[in-house]
Formats: sequence, C-alpha cells, structure tokens
Amino acid sequence: MSVCVETFVLTCRSGSVPHVVAALEALLVGRAGFLGCWTTELGNLNEIVVMFSPAPADLVWPGSETGVELIDRQSWALIADTKPTPGTYGGVYESRIYDILPGCEGGVAALMEASIPARAAISSAYAVMMSGGGPARLAHFWPYGDLAERARKRKEAVASGAWPPKGILPLLGTMRNAILTPVAYSPSA
Repeated sequence: MSVCVETFVLTCRSGSVPHVVAALEALLVGRAGFLGCWTTELGNLNEIVVMFSPAPADLVWPGSETGVELIDRQSWALIADTKPTPGTYGGVYESRIYDILPGCEGGVAALMEASIPARAAISSAYAVMMSGGGPARLAHFWPYGDLAERARKRKEAVASGAWPPKGILPLLGTMRNAILTPVAYSPSA
C-alpha cells in the first residue's frame, strides 16, 4: 500500500446540498491535492464526497449554518496501482465501500491487486483503496460516461470472469454503494 488519500463525506440537511456545493467551491478549487468532489445521485442522498491526496491541514469545512450536519473523514492507502488523477472521466462514478472481515485485510489486498488489471481492461478504476485507520474497509471508485455505460461494463466484467475477484466475497462484510455525479468545479468531472 502506498499513497494516502483522504475522503470527506459531508452529510447535509435536505435541500442544502446546492448551497454547500457553492460554498465549497472557494475552499477547494486550486488547493494542492484536490482530486474530486461529487454529490450523491443514488444511495444515501444529501451527501457530498470530497477526495484529497492528502487534505491540507488548514482546510476549514463549512458548518451547520450552511447545512452541513456531519463530516466523516477517512484516510485510505491506494492499492492495485491506481492513482486518482484530475481529468475528464465521465458523468457518473460508482463508489463501493466494503467492510473487511477481521484478519482478512491481506487476502483482500492481494485479490484486488491480482484482479484489477483484467477489470481495468474493461474500464479503469479512479481509485482502489484500503482504510488506513478505524474499521478495515475496501473502497473503489469507477467512472463511467453514464448509467447505461456502467451497466454494460459491469455486465461485461462479470460475464468475462474478470469481476468480482475470485475468492473475495467470503472475506467481505457489509457493502455500501452510491452513484455519484461530479460537481462542475471537480477536477475529476
């Protein structure tokens, strides 16, 4: 495992996401290490996901006056030779986060490392990461042009046997999935 990436999930009051996204623009644009900002289209709504490598120490997030109710910060170590890089990747991202069963971290990392090249031949991941503190988790972000492309690529990956990594499912617990859309100023739009 290598580069540290941090994600921040801002949970907002209903109706406040556009206001919070606007407030974040001045805080995020031009910051070193800013890798992406997305809002949740499907999944837990009223969430904004921000990714840094790593986050600046002086970053001050908007508070409850703007509608932010909770900020969940997580450090990650990139695996499988993924390196999120600003660029144009598509209009939707799929975010998957899995709990890793106790003692299975090494097995999960090895299976992901071995499987990502075949999966990347179908569609590349933006980031594949393992948690760097707290509960053991695996996360991956996949960009797609749209939801139809996502469905085609996932179907192709499963049909080809490239995905999911063989033997990984017994090592994983709960999975959370979200479809994210990049905000206009996101470096990964």
